[in-house]
Amino acid sequence: MKSRGSCLCGKIRYEVNKTSDNIDHCHCTFCQKYHGAAFGTYIEPVTPDNFSWLEGEELVGRYQSSSHSARLFCSVCGSALVAEINGGEVLAPTAATLDGEVAAAEAAHMFWQSKAGWCEVNDDLPKYDTYPPSMDEFTPTD
Repeated sequence: MKSRGSCLCGKIRYEVNKTSDNIDHCHCTFCQKYHGAAFGTYIEPVTPDNFSWLEGEELVGRYQSSSHSARLFCSVCGSALVAEINGGEVLAPTAATLDGEVAAAEAAHMFWQSKAGWCEVNDDLPKYDTYPPSMDEFTPTD
């Protein structure tokens, strides 16, 4: 299944050729700062061969947020677009930048121990202190 996404100003567009059935909410401190919100929501990671920039790749900014991940964003409007994990081995697009309906269901909360104290979550999704088991193959190597 192909999905397309874009940034707020529309100068960057991308395509994901294979999307997961799951989306996860990440409560890590980096995601809170990156999104300016209590958590970031991502489709589960895809390999680079299932992701392509359609337009505006030269406008993609990159911030190395940890030893194993970087945040890719629009350098014009600031939209948070993709989490790049393990040096680009896998890419996790932000669910909110997908255009149209997202054909995936909420699956889990991760990095729950970092949850913003002011955010009340009232769902029955599993809550993990690291990555959920469904992402074991994508877990950072260091």
